[in-house]
Amino acid sequence: MERIGVAAVDSAFSSLGWAFRSQDVADHGIDAQAEVGGLTTTPSGRYLAVQIKCGPRYFKEKTDGGWRFRGKTRHLGYWLANLMPVILVLVDPESRRGYWVQITHEAVHYTNQGWWIEVESANVLDARSQDRLRGIALALAPAITDPVEVALPLLPPSVVEMLSALREVDRDGALRLAKLLSEGREQPRATVEALLDASRVWPHATVLRLATIGAYANEHGHQDIAMSAFALAADGASSDRVRLRGIAALMALSAGDRARADDLLHLAREHAGASLLADVAVCAFDAADDSGRDDALETVLRDVPDDQLDAEPTCLLFLAERAMSRGDLDRALILYERACRRFPRIVGGRLGQARVLIERMIRGRSAVPYRDQQAAVELATSVRDEMRRWAGPSENAHRLIMHERMLAQAFLEVITLATPTAFGGQANDREAVDPTVAILGAQASIALGDRTRASRFGDAMRDTPTEPLIRAIAAGPSQARAGTTSLWRTALNNAASPFSARICLHQLAVQGALTAADLARFGTLANLGAQDRVLLTARSAAGAGDLDSAITLLGSQQSPAAGEMLIELLREAGRYEDALAACDEAWRTYGALKALQDKINILAFCGDTDGAEACAAQLLATGELADEQRRQLHHRLIERRMRDADWAGAEACSRTALRDQPDDHHHAWNLIFAQLNQGRWDAAWASYGQLAPEIPDTGTVRAWVDLHLRFGLTPQARLIAKTLIGRFGHDPDVTAQLVRLRIPPQ
Repeated sequence: MERIGVAAVDSAFSSLGWAFRSQDVADHGIDAQAEVGGLTTTPSGRYLAVQIKCGPRYFKEKTDGGWRFRGKTRHLGYWLANLMPVILVLVDPESRRGYWVQITHEAVHYTNQGWWIEVESANVLDARSQDRLRGIALALAPAITDPVEVALPLLPPSVVEMLSALREVDRDGALRLAKLLSEGREQPRATVEALLDASRVWPHATVLRLATIGAYANEHGHQDIAMSAFALAADGASSDRVRLRGIAALMALSAGDRARADDLLHLAREHAGASLLADVAVCAFDAADDSGRDDALETVLRDVPDDQLDAEPTCLLFLAERAMSRGDLDRALILYERACRRFPRIVGGRLGQARVLIERMIRGRSAVPYRDQQAAVELATSVRDEMRRWAGPSENAHRLIMHERMLAQAFLEVITLATPTAFGGQANDREAVDPTVAILGAQASIALGDRTRASRFGDAMRDTPTEPLIRAIAAGPSQARAGTTSLWRTALNNAASPFSARICLHQLAVQGALTAADLARFGTLANLGAQDRVLLTARSAAGAGDLDSAITLLGSQQSPAAGEMLIELLREAGRYEDALAACDEAWRTYGALKALQDKINILAFCGDTDGAEACAAQLLATGELADEQRRQLHHRLIERRMRDADWAGAEACSRTALRDQPDDHHHAWNLIFAQLNQGRWDAAWASYGQLAPEIPDTGTVRAWVDLHLRFGLTPQARLIAKTLIGRFGHDPDVTAQLVRLRIPPQ
């Protein structure tokens, strides 16, 4: 019976293309293993453990759906603990047909004497059950997951795409490359150089392997060795040789090696029209200068059929950049989105979209600015986080996030983003030494009045062209005008990027010291458009004392930037009514949140606290402010009521603030203070127990002590008290308060 049963099950699995391997030694409850696809050219390495029972006695105890099998307890424990899924097969010796059931804890019925399981008559071991049996075998995760799949999140998007293609024709090569590239991502250049050296002895699939390595080097910013990889791939290619040489030539041009590019383009010139990228490379090489090159490339690409253009994302991104440089933001966004539809993870496409959305917001072309702001941050954040996983150059994405946070005036967030992770911030090593990241960190520090922190960002950029700029940002306000102007001129002469040049030009304009010669000399470096020049000229006129000319110039410009500068100048001149009118105009026309924030400050300065409060409520209601700004506005509303001793009002405002920001410790303590000042000790103690706020500053220590003197000092409170001594022990008042709890100073 045993041999009949084994033979029948072997035959059934073999007919499905599965390998059947019987156990010829003591099996302890497993008679065989069946491997999914084991008899095909693509065995899976995934198995079912099979227990076989053959004979009439196993079919005697019938149920409505099949038969009841009763087994031994020692077998059940062994089956349930098995790493492979276990199936039981009952074989009818007359028909040689098998019926199966998976042994699972859920399917077993326990009795006082043992256990039983139902084997359904519908579960015939033949082709009808193949999909279900395969599903059971594949449902259990393998001990080691597919190494290629494990590596993909650690590799650049273009490499992922090429590895996937390589795996179809060279599984072993894909596995090796995935491992080596992912493990070598912290030293990408050395990794690629080693692979190129080893490529001389590769037996097959060399072209696709080399192209994958070339894409990896390019994504990591090493165009010179990317060129070598693509050139080697082209030497071994047949059908795709022209395109691969075109790619290698573009890499050579990026690396400044025109001689190598010229050599690579001979084949492309002989086969013009065979590859779009090769034609682009020829055009780029033949152009007399950068501006002529871009015009020629755009001409070449203008009449290319959509299907060819969509297949080459590099070309789509180039056209998008050209549209953006002309100020055609709508066209640029369409092209970036088109590239992302074809290649969803393409870095340039996603970052390009983020840049367009931010630029559209700055220029006042966003119908819903906050939506564009959110989308830009989400796009840039997703790219940055992916790049960090594969140790890629994430600085561009990190800069975009910081620029958006500066626009939102979320200065604390900007400082955190600029601070290295080693010091509690969010910038990795590459991002932290990026000049723009350091500059933004310094600017945010000054916005919060922290010159010491701003100077630290200067220290981090010591002996670089960025240091003079950050030193100028961090300089004290008491310095003579001539000294300030000198600092900014030094910074401008050292400016190495459009961003730094624009900052210096703006600050010279604030001093009234910007000249036409400055704009002529540095306008190209700063990427100044016509409107930028007008705004800088207006700011310089105001700085030199000619406010009327500045107002006239700004009135001719229709943009949020012009509106914000007009508000700033009118406020500085003490023309508060005009400034308030300009705030309303900027908010109404562009939805500029900063205009509402400026209006609050002007109203508060003029003593119109009711008006400022109404404007603050309007600003909070937009739901578009960064956490930092919402926190400040809530604090202002609460602080006003506390100043007026309106403790019930302060309590109500604190509750509103906590609904908006439930984890904010300052809001929680404001609620407790308001309750204490109304003599509602039980309510204050209940609020403290439910919210468990940290003690953020020395001002809250007295209230914390008063509460514990009244309601008792728990062991947890004693630990907190010791922590407070460590944090605020230098403050005599804190020490005196803690002594009241009979906790001695250290």
